[in-house]
Amino acid sequence: MLPALHPVAAIFRLNTRLLHNCLAGVNDELAGRRIAPGTNSLAFLAAHLADSRHYVCRQLGRELVNPLAEVLNRGKNLDEVGALPPIAGILEAWDAVSAHLLGVCEELTEEEISREARFRFPGADGTLAGTLTFMAQHDSYHIGQMALLRAQLGLGGMSYT
Repeated sequence: MLPALHPVAAIFRLNTRLLHNCLAGVNDELAGRRIAPGTNSLAFLAAHLADSRHYVCRQLGRELVNPLAEVLNRGKNLDEVGALPPIAGILEAWDAVSAHLLGVCEELTEEEISREARFRFPGADGTLAGTLTFMAQHDSYHIGQMALLRAQLGLGGMSYT
């Protein structure tokens, strides 16, 4: 792996585990519950994060079939998307794309990460390296939301172990 990608890959590895920690002890009913009207559920956030990892793989030219695409393509928010797959299916998609993304990070060349990205994210430099950095932050942002939702659902705080 390129030295420049070590910190980003470390964040992806950490967030891969933390998403599981956010969902520890969560059944499908709790995963689908909203704490207030208009908020996201744990299941929606987990599905969104799996989908966003598929997106970054696609941007890197290393696409993986996304088993959640059909469901998530129904809309941009939980109200539009509607019913989600069981949490076990979402976690299966998360694990598969996470392993794939980390493998892609191992293979990327300096030339590839220096290429101009198709979409420029806020705070990113417009390269694919910037896309990776933004997406690691994006993971962290939503995992923080999941940790808060977990606590609000009475499940206690998220573990870092």
